[in-house]
Amino acid sequence: MKLSKALKLRKNLVGEITKLKQQIKDKNSYLEGSKNGEKFDVELNYEELLKKIDMLTSLKFIINEANREIQAKIYVLGEYKALIAFWNEVSVVEGTQLLGYSDKIQNYVVQVDEKKRNGLVKEFQKRVDAIQEDLDVYNFMTDIPWGDMTVEEEDDFNQPEKLDTHPDMEPEK
Repeated sequence: MKLSKALKLRKNLVGEITKLKQQIKDKNSYLEGSKNGEKFDVELNYEELLKKIDMLTSLKFIINEANREIQAKIYVLGEYKALIAFWNEVSVVEGTQLLGYSDKIQNYVVQVDEKKRNGLVKEFQKRVDAIQEDLDVYNFMTDIPWGDMTVEEEDDFNQPEKLDTHPDMEPEK
């Protein structure tokens, strides 16, 4: 499976897990005699939830292993996005301003004006876009061992005590 598809699968699994948790929370307790209450089998859905959590955990591990090569870019991308969010929140109010509903007037000065702030945001957005393009290509081109694993390999990934000895996880030489 391609890494890009695995990332979509991860997102879908997170959504399914969230939905199952909410259903179990909402439908565990119901009014006695309610026809709808007995239609939802909490125990059966809990088993499905545990299976999906196991699958998600395994998938996250495999994605993480596949991302080792580009992990630095992923970290930089996250920091640049945080920097963009930061600059977008920095106040650039300047000049004479009426304070609230009072007649009090305040004069604001800025060290980084709106034009400079917007330039910084634009500069970092270009960097984010370039990194994201690299990551998209990597995700599209990179195969991961998912969907083509044997039952034994899948079992190994679902048993944490075996993770350290899994053949696909041998340290690089």
